[in-house]
Amino acid sequence: MMQQAAGSLYRQMDVLAMSPAQRVVALTARVHLSLRQARLAIESGDVEEREKRLNNATEIIHELAAALDLERGGEIASRLAGIYAWLLRECFAVHLKPEAARLDSPIGIVGELHAAWSEVARLAPQTAVAGAA
Repeated sequence: MMQQAAGSLYRQMDVLAMSPAQRVVALTARVHLSLRQARLAIESGDVEEREKRLNNATEIIHELAAALDLERGGEIASRLAGIYAWLLRECFAVHLKPEAARLDSPIGIVGELHAAWSEVARLAPQTAVAGAA
């Protein structure tokens, strides 16, 4: 129990030390992983795992969407908001009708977002990215 608390504290410290772009990289990596795990759970018929992974993905997507500053982020933030809304609809659709193939597009899009944010974080370390998350 104490090891879990220590691990959680270290993760929190890591997150606090990250730039905004690095946080988005970490979050998109977690969404990507959760969606891939949900797809595997659908294929194996593991309903509990599927729901757990889809719920995890949607929580993170909500967090990413809430972090957007549409005024400062302009067109990029607006487009990201649209992508996040689409991702949430796709996750909801898979909750209702679990089809593994339905997750292929969201997995691909999140993978592309993750790659793009990784490049932003690499090129602009420790700087804020105005309004986009």
